[in-house]
Amino acid sequence: MPTDVPLIIALHHPVYSADDHHSGSTYMKDALEHAAQQASRHPEMIVAGHVHDYQRLTKSMAGGAQLPYLVIGAGGYHNLHSIMKVNGRRMIPPVVFHDNQGDPVTLEQYSDDHHGFLRVAISDQLIVGQYYQVPRPQEPWSKGNQLVDRFEYRSLVQGHAAFTPDAAWAAIRPPPRLVPG
Repeated sequence: MPTDVPLIIALHHPVYSADDHHSGSTYMKDALEHAAQQASRHPEMIVAGHVHDYQRLTKSMAGGAQLPYLVIGAGGYHNLHSIMKVNGRRMIPPVVFHDNQGDPVTLEQYSDDHHGFLRVAISDQLIVGQYYQVPRPQEPWSKGNQLVDRFEYRSLVQGHAAFTPDAAWAAIRPPPRLVPG
């Protein structure tokens, strides 16, 4: 496997999840950690679905790098999954929790009450993204898409991608408004 290109892993079941319907998968965590040891490298990002909401979580790696874990499951299934509550109250990110093996993970941002989509661009230095929620069926389409999360992570790989960090942000400029036709 080449080590000079970003590695993004896509899964169905998320390694981590803070929702109240499913949980993260210890099996997937163990499989990924084993694969990372065998490959002598970690991915730059892990993306999953299965849980019907949006969550951005990070895990601190050795050396201080942040490994993002994205749950992007709010693309259209009618029953969105809520984020768990603490003492009956909604969590206000960032929230640090510990997985079953004691590793700290931070829930950086989430959206559990609207469908939405993620736009991502990758340069040789950055992985950048924007998550937008879309109007609910009972809301007017004129409301448009709403930006609810924006992130950037330093790539662990340097000097390969075809465009610069500025070009990466330009590549995910705000999308056009959805207008019924």
